[in-house]
Amino acid sequence: MNVQHEVTRRRTFLKGVGLAATGALAHPAPAGAADGTDYLLSNGFVRLAGSYGKLTAAEFDPAGRGHYEPATFSGIYLGATDFFVAGFSDGVQWTNNGTDLQLSGIRLPVADNLQQLQTNSPVPLSPGHTVGQSFTVAAAGFDRVGGSFPSWGSASSTMTLTLYAGAPGGSLAKIASRVVGPIQDNAWAYLDIPAQPAGQYYLEMSDGSGTPGWWSQLGTVATDVGGSAFSDRQPQSERTMTIEVTGYTVAGTASWRFSLHGPRLDMSYQVRWRGAPQADPGLTLDTSWVRGGYSTDYSDGILFSRFFGSDGMYMPAQQLKRRDSWTNSLSAPQWIEATGTGPYDLRLTASQLALDGTMAASSMSLSLSSGSTAKRAVISRALSAEVQPHTDELPEIFPVFLASDETRAWQLSTFYYERALSFGFDQTAVDWKDWEGRILDWTGTAGGAGGAQSLLNTTVDDDGYVWSWGDASGWPFPDPKLYDSRHFSSNAMYMLGAWRYYSWSGDSAFLSTIMPRVRKAMNFYLDALGGDSGIVTITSSDHTGRDQSVSSNYWDVTAFGHLDAYLNAYFYGSLEAVAQLEEQLGESQRAAQLRTLRATVQDRYNKLFWDSAAGRYIQAIDVDGARHDYGSVYVNLEATSFGLPSAAQAERIFDWLESGHTELRDPVVLISSGGLAPKLAAGHTMGQTFTTSDPFTTVAAWFATYGTRGAEFTMTLYRTGPGGAQLATQDFIDWSDGGVAHIDLSEQPAGTYYLEVSQPTGTLAWWSSAAAVPGGIAYTDGVPATDAAARVVTALGPYYDGPADIYSRWGFAPRATSRPNDFWYIFSWTGVTTPWEKQLQDGGANLYMSGFDVLARAAYRSADDAWGRLTAVLDRWSDPDHLCGGAPLYRGEDADTDGGGGGGSVGTDNPFPESGMVPASFLYAFVGVRAEPDGLVVTPNLPVALTSAGVRNLYWRGRRVQVLVTRDTVTVTGSGLSIRQHYRAGDSVRVRPPATAAR
Repeated sequence: MNVQHEVTRRRTFLKGVGLAATGALAHPAPAGAADGTDYLLSNGFVRLAGSYGKLTAAEFDPAGRGHYEPATFSGIYLGATDFFVAGFSDGVQWTNNGTDLQLSGIRLPVADNLQQLQTNSPVPLSPGHTVGQSFTVAAAGFDRVGGSFPSWGSASSTMTLTLYAGAPGGSLAKIASRVVGPIQDNAWAYLDIPAQPAGQYYLEMSDGSGTPGWWSQLGTVATDVGGSAFSDRQPQSERTMTIEVTGYTVAGTASWRFSLHGPRLDMSYQVRWRGAPQADPGLTLDTSWVRGGYSTDYSDGILFSRFFGSDGMYMPAQQLKRRDSWTNSLSAPQWIEATGTGPYDLRLTASQLALDGTMAASSMSLSLSSGSTAKRAVISRALSAEVQPHTDELPEIFPVFLASDETRAWQLSTFYYERALSFGFDQTAVDWKDWEGRILDWTGTAGGAGGAQSLLNTTVDDDGYVWSWGDASGWPFPDPKLYDSRHFSSNAMYMLGAWRYYSWSGDSAFLSTIMPRVRKAMNFYLDALGGDSGIVTITSSDHTGRDQSVSSNYWDVTAFGHLDAYLNAYFYGSLEAVAQLEEQLGESQRAAQLRTLRATVQDRYNKLFWDSAAGRYIQAIDVDGARHDYGSVYVNLEATSFGLPSAAQAERIFDWLESGHTELRDPVVLISSGGLAPKLAAGHTMGQTFTTSDPFTTVAAWFATYGTRGAEFTMTLYRTGPGGAQLATQDFIDWSDGGVAHIDLSEQPAGTYYLEVSQPTGTLAWWSSAAAVPGGIAYTDGVPATDAAARVVTALGPYYDGPADIYSRWGFAPRATSRPNDFWYIFSWTGVTTPWEKQLQDGGANLYMSGFDVLARAAYRSADDAWGRLTAVLDRWSDPDHLCGGAPLYRGEDADTDGGGGGGSVGTDNPFPESGMVPASFLYAFVGVRAEPDGLVVTPNLPVALTSAGVRNLYWRGRRVQVLVTRDTVTVTGSGLSIRQHYRAGDSVRVRPPATAAR
């Protein structure tokens, strides 16, 4: 009998259909019997099977009757590398007494790959000939080898790929072979083989048809693969074929114990590292998954609908769809629970857990560890897994929204868990702190404490500027070494975040520590940035508000600066927050001063940023006095939510949002880059002619500076060509990489034009192409260029009315802007390279804006108006994607995601934790709850559709309470509170901190 063949067949059977054929192995077996024999442990609740130091199946029955569901996990093993196979793990020892299974002698594998990836010379395979590469494997074993193969565009080429032990000129023993075809041009093709030990091997291609070949590097290579290239088994000097060998070596040895106690499986492992100490390798658990599509159903192979932890983190399955990896790891101090889509759930318990994962087309590999990076020579870890009957209930640290419409209440609660709790509790920069406080500070999760600790850890400079990015004073882009990348909105977010946390927690130690810093942060606005005049003015030379200047706030690719309407809206909001904190500390005079200034800010804001013709706030005014307005929905909604506009102004804003048209314009000429960027030397000129059949009002060109800044140049537009009539000229200074220079013009007729750049200083290059374009020629010094055939130029037509689709385009949120922004960006983020609505900040949509939309409507219009907006978002959330996951979303939206392609039109989940603002808005807009330093304030605002609204598991001043409002009563109960008070429409009920009564 072929033992290896039989073991492989049996293990495949176990993975595919179950374990019935191996029932006899449940009897205790002597140590040392693991030379290819599978082990089994079961008790009615749990059934485990395995081979070679890993588990190959784990199945569960929550009733304990042995009616196991199909395998939940098809593999469980130590570390991240699955190489527990014959030839590598033959030395594993095991004992089994029926309730305890102990494994020892487990060799812990880590990847040790051999690669030669350089390519400059494809070698064709002629009929009747062979091409090969010998190589030497030093790793403990390998199970995959391949190369990169061209087919010169052929869709039908084939060849045979064969692996031999040995090398030409000596003995060759065939190991495996397969026909590769049709060859995908320039793709990698592999042989997957049984584990092979260290030694010398030879990979050969033969029996070619069509036009197969093998990519190689001719000349010096960076990697020595320990062999030679061959043609017809004759060595080829100076050549190395592309090759990739997936190998493994031994990082350490481990023992692993499993013990069954009813529905609980206890596990413990110990790893002894070879060589240098390492961190906890954790466990990998392979489970069923479907990466594509939108289904999260059991019938489609999705076995878990969500994961959540003991401190409140939550990860829905929908967020992982169409992605290659988890958006964030899920950590918990005590346990993590996996909610099944079938009849049972699993709770994983240990001292500190971290769960992460990667996804393939039909599988998910979960990584379960302690999350610690501490390195030790010996790692010991104990944990347990308990099977439980399925439930949709969550622990009391999770808030629950209440409403007379139970369906909407359930939608809001689930939406909240998915958006508010899936990002992590200490990962946001200061620009998120106000939003984070609104979303998390009132919950029993670790979110509030995590945010507070983050605030305490944030650096405040001596002058009062609050660092905007964790361990850096500025944003990570543009390069902080070259630019002032600070975000000046960080001070307001810091102050608002501190106020919200203290108002909810009443943590006097926090307040005494943070308040001196809050005062410095406020004084930075008042003194350094002139806020005592009523408007904060950014004076940094990199934050001028001109095209290409560095952004000053969260909207980080747009050129906000100088007089920034977004920043000043948050400045206005922070004044009342700090006034309340000062009042709490007995500084009533200071509080009065801040409130007086607040009235001045409102007056000046409305005079400075209001556009009476458009009926909305603009975005910024630059140092030259130019007003920048691209129909910024977020500026208007957030300013309105803070109460800045008058009632009449607010109504004009809503009228624009609901019935206003987008203002569009199209490129009438667009010469895009071909990847060339020739430099323009001092004293010389570059130019490009272009021909348009339509009128235009703007002409622009795209420049590189090779990572430097400070270039200066003049750009001039002429009619016809070099020597034609000059139409317009403009000087540009302090130019930076990727910038787009443009000239605005009166409407120019169809015809041929010439755009020229002259008088350069510093390093300046014009993005260009080797491909010719109709109606255009590249020039250098007034004659046709030899360094390019065309240079990047765009000419834009005049604006025209587009559709009135500010809301209808995306549905879940209004557009971020209603007017294309072609040039008011930092560097290359322009309409030249990214079309309208293909960039979130230019006609796209960010989900969090709907939270401010609801708040603004509830404050200025009515509860019914706000409820209509929120329920429209809930209707979109009810689609199968739950407004999350990788691109595309369910209605085809190109999502801007981490782990899902990056960049795009809309932002709805990671990396947008502020999306939790939308479901959280229910608490503020309708239940009417807000926390202040001296009490909990409830101002009910029920829409006609609801007779009651509330929240359960709200945490205030360390107490878990329930708030419920009806048409005429406010009830607050729980943790020693029992308050029921009548109110009249528009009135507030104030609950004093514990030991005092409601007012």
